[in-house]
Amino acid sequence: MRSIDNEFYHTPSWRKCRETYLESVNHLCERCLTKGLYVSARVVHHKIHLTEDNISNPDIVLNFDNLEALCQDCH
Repeated sequence: MRSIDNEFYHTPSWRKCRETYLESVNHLCERCLTKGLYVSARVVHHKIHLTEDNISNPDIVLNFDNLEALCQDCH
């Protein structure tokens, strides 16, 4: 894990966002679902990767439109 991410991924706001997002997609991998497969998601991935410039922007880091639930293989 990159140092800019490390602190963020332990915040209560991220943990709540992550869990709420996983619940919204029934804890299923979104990429596998497009193939008709039902695989548990373990990772919530940011489509726009976190950087020093955007790590404080909630529109990037906590926005469901920027998240994707993935299984370990898809991540």
